Amino acid sequence: MGLTFFISDVHLGELPPEKEIKRLELFVNFLRELEDSADRIFFVGDLFDFWFEYKYVIPKKHFRILLQLSRLHDRGIEMHYLPGNHDFWLGKFFDHELGIKTYLDDWQGEIDGKKFYLFHGDGVARKDVGYRFLRRLLRFPLNLRLFRWLHPDIGIPFARFVSGSSRQYTNQLKLDDHNDYIAFARKKFEEGYDYVIMGHRHRPFIHEENGRKYMNLGDWLENFSYGVFDGSELRIAYAIKK
Repeated sequence: MGLTFFISDVHLGELPPEKEIKRLELFVNFLRELEDSADRIFFVGDLFDFWFEYKYVIPKKHFRILLQLSRLHDRGIEMHYLPGNHDFWLGKFFDHELGIKTYLDDWQGEIDGKKFYLFHGDGVARKDVGYRFLRRLLRFPLNLRLFRWLHPDIGIPFARFVSGSSRQYTNQLKLDDHNDYIAFARKKFEEGYDYVIMGHRHRPFIHEENGRKYMNLGDWLENFSYGVFDGSELRIAYAIKK
């Protein structure tokens, strides 16, 4: 049995260029190390701080990371991409060009005999009613089709502005949502899942009860954390030693 890796909230493209270069270098090198150890990788939302695909256009600034994802695919590594609240405008590029299976929302499945439930985690907080409404509005298929009528030189900067506004809105809220996430995970335990994995909160954390685990993956802005499952144990690891 090989290793399964879980990564969320990298937010590539968020930082100023001088800081982004160093972080991108760290993340690309991390993915290169996975070429020889990973069986599969799950990106559990917000790999990019912004992503939007037109029919023939994708954001050019992420060429280097896309090249590395292509290398992983060529090495036979299975990859899955769940949307977050910053990169949910996924089209067919990842599936068709990079061999990465994409999803509209969550992922449920079995790995090495254990049942997993994966979800980015946006909208879980009970008090975050406003965001749940915005989420439905932004993901409404008609709105996406209308947005694609904008030229990319207009549409992409505008969408990046929306992404930044979403982050500012989230940062201003004091949702005190820790127990909401545990309650959400507990319901999934009752449905028979052994492991529940989410991101979004940017705080690496494990809650365990009755042999089942909820993991929040943290982020790659401050913690540089990720999840690893070796077939018998699910744990949090760090790309930079803490």
